[in-house]
Amino acid sequence: MKTEWGLVLILENVYEPSDDTWLLLELLSGEIGNRYDLCMDLGCGTGILGLYLLKNDVCRRVVFIDKNPYATLNTMINLIVNKVSHRGLIIHGDEAGEFLREGIFDLVVANPPYLPGESRDLLDEALISGIEGYEIVNLFIQYAYKTLKINGKLYIVYSTLSKPDVIEPLLNKYFNTYKWGTKSFFYETIIAVGACKK
Repeated sequence: MKTEWGLVLILENVYEPSDDTWLLLELLSGEIGNRYDLCMDLGCGTGILGLYLLKNDVCRRVVFIDKNPYATLNTMINLIVNKVSHRGLIIHGDEAGEFLREGIFDLVVANPPYLPGESRDLLDEALISGIEGYEIVNLFIQYAYKTLKINGKLYIVYSTLSKPDVIEPLLNKYFNTYKWGTKSFFYETIIAVGACKK
């Protein structure tokens, strides 16, 4: 897939950027002109969000994290193809806690799984958050809070299907929301949020 800022290749068994990705990128476009030292693409998939931040000089360095081994490989390929591999560090999600300290990131971007249901394979895991739909979203919010500096920024996306009445109180406990966008379909509305750590 060719974008105006780079090339994004998509491997089999990796979540293909979709409406939620484009909505989050639209929100992130407001960060162009800002400059951060260390950023995280949490649940990176193809690496498109972190790659966008690198290619637009929003972040000097990005740590990419995903538990899907095909996704971390896909991210590595996309960093190489776009000639920014020297500015990215890729970590398999199950090992992330061993490497990351609290309060070190300036910016975290995340497009977590947010649909309710039970996962059956790797692609399901990229879409399905758990039985209620908010489980992984809430884990991502807590992880971002732990690893962000005070006043660090979080950009995250979720859906009306993932119980915003559960997600938003947790988000508001740790963050001040300052920016949001939505995209509606006949069955759901996708919500992208920009928030600042309290």
